Amino acid sequence: MGEGKIKRISYGCHYFFVKPGKNGDVHRYARRLIDLKEVHEVLVTEGEYGFVIRARERYPEEDMMKKINTLVKGDSSGVVCHCRYTKR
Repeated sequence: MGEGKIKRISYGCHYFFVKPGKNGDVHRYARRLIDLKEVHEVLVTEGEYGFVIRARERYPEEDMMKKINTLVKGDSSGVVCHCRYTKR
């Protein structure tokens, strides 16, 4: 079913869901986060989390969360991705 239209990519990365502190400049926080060498992508979101971050897997999750929390004066949680599926 749809095998020709789906691509499987095996690799690892961390995703972090970030709740920034109150009264912060969202775009300033996003620029600070994307400047971290470990970070590939920063998404600004609405709802429970202010940001979703994709970072390289080779860095310890706890170290990244400390960096993120310090930069945005907030809280974060992380998950690890080992495989992703995309449409071609």
